[in-house]
Amino acid sequence: MLRYTLAFIRYRDEILMINREKSPWQGAWNGVGGKLEPGETPSECVIREVREETGLKIGRPVYRGTVTWNPDEEEAQGMYVFVADIGDKDELETPERTREGILEWKKEKWLLSAANFGTVPTLRYFMKDVLDIARRGPADYHCTFHGDTVVHSEIRPLPGHAVHSGRPS
Repeated sequence: MLRYTLAFIRYRDEILMINREKSPWQGAWNGVGGKLEPGETPSECVIREVREETGLKIGRPVYRGTVTWNPDEEEAQGMYVFVADIGDKDELETPERTREGILEWKKEKWLLSAANFGTVPTLRYFMKDVLDIARRGPADYHCTFHGDTVVHSEIRPLPGHAVHSGRPS
């Protein structure tokens, strides 16, 4: 079992992001999430973490797979990733500073821009597919690092989940 969860909280074409206060990736924009507690499912964890870090209540986050990484030839680490669409972003006024960092709504286009180096580096390899719920099933988005640089990435099927592309049938 993986140790972490991550959620992309979406309102129309904006995603709630956090500019990380501490390492790893201090100063970079990322989704909201955290560590699983003993006996907690990934879904329960992400709901709790979103509530603790943002004050928002999300009901049923959509499971989008896992993001795994190998830092410098070490054993793989990872997190469960979810998407949660909300109906009203006015519940949370941003920017807002929390103990974890600064929360702010960012345009999806800005986050996915190839010229954007302000996000956690793995986001450019998986975020677009994770957000594309209609055309992509859950998958394992894997990155291999050398230092702080991603040197290889791949999308791997998850057992029991088809990785598909194209229009839904």
